Amino acid sequence: MNTTPRTSPKHILWWGIGLLILGVLSQVLSTSLSIQASMVSDPIGNPFYYWVFSPVLIIIQNAAFPLGAAFIGASVVIRYLQQSQPTLSQQPEQR
Repeated sequence: MNTTPRTSPKHILWWGIGLLILGVLSQVLSTSLSIQASMVSDPIGNPFYYWVFSPVLIIIQNAAFPLGAAFIGASVVIRYLQQSQPTLSQQPEQR
């Protein structure tokens, strides 16, 4: 008995879109923080939040964009395979 839940391609697609939006938001925040930090004349005197959030935002950017694109691609492939599966099972067997 198979009790594992099946994930739908639509669910994976929305996760991919959400990750891409998260990547865009982190890109905007990172750019804004960088511009504010460059306006400070003393690099050591940059606000504390820049030193904390900048590495976190870079990690999110580097993970969210490729993962979101991979999820969107996977949802397209799963959708295609689910549509072609019934046609393959209806073909008569050749001996």
